[in-house]
Amino acid sequence: MHPIIRAALDAGRGTASSADLHRRGASRRDVERAIGAGDLVRVRRNALVEGERWRETKPWDRHDLRARAVVRTLGDEPPLALTHHSALAVRGIDVHGVDDRVHVARIGSGRGRTDTGLASHRPLDESLTSVHRGLLTVTPAVACVQVASHFGGEAGLVSADHALHREVMTRADLDAAMVALRPWRWSREPAKMLALVDGRAESGAESRTRWALRTLGLRMPTPQVEIFDDAGEFVARVDFLYEDMKLVIEVDGRKKYEKAQDLWDEKMREDRLRALGYVVVRLTWADLDDLTVVRAKIQRGLALAA
Repeated sequence: MHPIIRAALDAGRGTASSADLHRRGASRRDVERAIGAGDLVRVRRNALVEGERWRETKPWDRHDLRARAVVRTLGDEPPLALTHHSALAVRGIDVHGVDDRVHVARIGSGRGRTDTGLASHRPLDESLTSVHRGLLTVTPAVACVQVASHFGGEAGLVSADHALHREVMTRADLDAAMVALRPWRWSREPAKMLALVDGRAESGAESRTRWALRTLGLRMPTPQVEIFDDAGEFVARVDFLYEDMKLVIEVDGRKKYEKAQDLWDEKMREDRLRALGYVVVRLTWADLDDLTVVRAKIQRGLALAA
């Protein structure tokens, strides 16, 4: 890799703009050659990401790189803040069910606009923003409400649960964001999200499961329950439990099993639960895309537990 490009990427934590590279002394040919060699990936006009880092990043985790690269091309005047899931991604908060566009808003006054790969929303008050690693963004709570408003309550719930779990915001912050944005004027989804948000969720799959159960009209199980055998020995910490029926719901997220040993350990754990009289229903990330599948699996589990 060209040393100027390497230095720029290091300074930008894997991102750079064409203008920055040219200011540092790289020619257009240098940049195009790096793109052709796979050293750089162009994610939007003039917005570049280190190729190796882009390829090694899971598709659902790439928005952080995309947002940081794009915002480098937008300049400082007028001031722009990352919003919606773009503000969440750069903070390492899980996102789901959103688009690939980088979302921003002017601070103060101006008009929103939509461009290829970029959504610029109506201006926001500076009080709704904060700085994270040198980037101006809306606060996590504001971003979660924005996501729920524009992409649905399920999308908002995945991010809100994770932000609460990581303690980067509080329930009071969410309540304040609802008051500030008043999303109920155009969407009921943020209120649905707020009714379900729970920082005990340990994955986006668990958040999606709670959303599915509520959508199906089923009562909420208790999350994150520790189960012990008759001798008091710890057996498992399960994702969800209906205590009165000894019905366990386990959810396989996108990242749950990375090794064959992990899968084997999970099977052994599940066998021990069944030996204690528990019925185990296992949902996958793909199942959560189809509520008829979720309903059928839960109903089978309920029938076995009855």
